[in-house]
Amino acid sequence: MGSLTFFLVNGARDKSEKPPKRGLFLLAVLFYYELMTTKIFFIALLVLIPGVAYGSTAGDFQVNNQSTYAVPPGSTKVLILDLTLPSTKLTSIKILNAGTIQQYDISKITIYEDGPSAGWDGDESERVRKSSSPFFDAEFSGDFSQQRIFVTVDINSTVYTGKTIKLELAVNAAVFSDTSFNGPTNEKVVGFERMILAGTNIPSVPSSPIAKNGEAVSESTIRWYFTDASDNEFGFKILDGNLKEVARTEAAGLSYLDETGLNPDTEYSGRRVVAFNDKGESMSSSLAFFPAARTLALPVPAPEEIAPEPAEKIEEAATTTEPTTPTEKPIAELIVELQLKLIELLNQLIQLLQAQLAALQ
Repeated sequence: MGSLTFFLVNGARDKSEKPPKRGLFLLAVLFYYELMTTKIFFIALLVLIPGVAYGSTAGDFQVNNQSTYAVPPGSTKVLILDLTLPSTKLTSIKILNAGTIQQYDISKITIYEDGPSAGWDGDESERVRKSSSPFFDAEFSGDFSQQRIFVTVDINSTVYTGKTIKLELAVNAAVFSDTSFNGPTNEKVVGFERMILAGTNIPSVPSSPIAKNGEAVSESTIRWYFTDASDNEFGFKILDGNLKEVARTEAAGLSYLDETGLNPDTEYSGRRVVAFNDKGESMSSSLAFFPAARTLALPVPAPEEIAPEPAEKIEEAATTTEPTTPTEKPIAELIVELQLKLIELLNQLIQLLQAQLAALQ
């Protein structure tokens, strides 16, 4: 390396001098080393971060949990998959069978996309419907504009009891119009399982919760308390007087919901609580309405208190006298003092001369 450096620095002194062979060899070695380092870096990047090169992974597809229950033969619109996708640009999807149900046990598979309020609550839009076999390992094509989709199954009445419905989604079988979202692997996203059981009641909408009261938690939040009156809900929501959703949760067995983003010191009335599941919302009831509640007012800032001066400082201030400024002397007095100084100096000079004369004698 030392020879190469010397050549690079000093070679300009004589342009006619040819570079030594050792310098060319070292240049070639350095170039090869840089090339191999760059190649290894990009290979490691592709291996360790496959999403950079291939798009989505199975982790980008999220299965949203729902309450599971058995259904009788002949049930329709049984929710079997609630899925959040990595993109809104889904164009086709392929569903696989992970249960014990067979093609001939199904009469219809329908795919919906989410509505204005998030979750399976009745405002979804149907995008794809297939009413004939094959249902599994077959492509469902559609133009989806929402990132959350729902898959339902209609079951024939001749299905044997004990069979299970469970769907899988092959990640590389989900196609998006944006090619960067195409699944790269053979990993699968698995939905939740339902059992077909003869004698089971057909699922129904949940019973209406019973409203209790609202409590101001802060200047912008009211906590609405209620009593859960059913055991088959997917979640709850609070509606205002115009039936607009103002609070929501996809969890069962709760006793309150918080409504946030409110104005301080403001009364809110006409609120009611609703339970929902995959069959719809609870029926309207007078027991579901809350009495009016008011948010907390903004705190009034306390006046700033001025601390009294300590007694020691007050006494010190009372006893302290202002320094007197020296008065200037009159000019006449200054002249007199100057004359006296001159006389004193003359006397000292006379005494000095007298001493010198005495020494000479």
